[in-house]
Amino acid sequence: MENNMLLFVGSYTNKHPSGINIFTFNEKDGSVIHINAVDGIKNPSFISIDEKNNHLFAVSETAMTDDKEGGQVFSYEVCKETGKLTYLSAEHTNGGAPCHLSVDNNGKNIYVVNYSGGNLCRFSVDETGHIRPFDDLVQHSGKSVRTDRQEGPHPHSIILDKLNRFAYVPDLGLDKIFIYQLDQERHSFIAFKEINVHLGAGPRHLVFHPNLPYAYVINELDCTICAFSVEMDGTLKMLQTIPSLIEFNVIEDSGADIHIAPNGKFLYASNRGADSITIFKINQEDGSLTRIGICSTYGKTPRNFAITPNGKFLFAANQNSDSIVIFKIDEETGLLTKPINTINVSEPVCIKFFI
Repeated sequence: MENNMLLFVGSYTNKHPSGINIFTFNEKDGSVIHINAVDGIKNPSFISIDEKNNHLFAVSETAMTDDKEGGQVFSYEVCKETGKLTYLSAEHTNGGAPCHLSVDNNGKNIYVVNYSGGNLCRFSVDETGHIRPFDDLVQHSGKSVRTDRQEGPHPHSIILDKLNRFAYVPDLGLDKIFIYQLDQERHSFIAFKEINVHLGAGPRHLVFHPNLPYAYVINELDCTICAFSVEMDGTLKMLQTIPSLIEFNVIEDSGADIHIAPNGKFLYASNRGADSITIFKINQEDGSLTRIGICSTYGKTPRNFAITPNGKFLFAANQNSDSIVIFKIDEETGLLTKPINTINVSEPVCIKFFI
């Protein structure tokens, strides 16, 4: 598999039963080959990979499971040689519509947020990749100003710091970013800080700079990006808020995903409705952003996108046009080329690479 990397794609299963599709991507010629698919999991809208232990975890974003309110989280063993996934286990997430999860850097714990359940939970994982029943659960409460989308809590992602000390949880429904200390001995969350974002923002996803003490959050409801400094104690200090779109339509447009190039020089954000990727240059001295370009995703509803680990390609998952469009990244300017290839796959909403 020289020059090839494995590509795992999580999809909604409204139109096709294969929730996870596996491809190889050849970095040399840009070609993609479909090699496998997994049925038996409904709406795996977010996946996370533990490369150290060859395990893949996926949420099943459903409202009910076996007549019980809430979704599930699944685990699989990954065969690096073939890309084949072998089912290992599944556990109930104790909340509806789980939409994001993270695995810690030793592969021993996974963390899940339930969007409609308004809560987050953590699970231990044994050495074989089997998920144990949940260890701890935290319920958010309250509301914010948008009566249509912020009538209650809606945590949308859970991101860990590099040392597994803290979990950062943007809550779209409350216009807050919750920071929890992770008690590894008791397998529990400890409330630490609540960071306010401007009202009506709807914070969705958070990303840390790979080298510098900065973090960035994309706000779904008003298509803005907030830049923060990461303080020594783990808290966040607001630095800047910048629009992702030059012209914003509150009815049609919404922010979705956010990533930083491995070289730390550029930040990318996807915009649904506008169906585009906005490119920002990151000031290496103060962490501030400058918008330098906007590129069409050549499809509809880019809920998720991913940058290859070498920083040379960007894959945009167009949920409502059943396509993943591949771009080359100019590593000097940060801008995207015209598409070099397109993958046809039903309702793609999460992309992960396995090296």
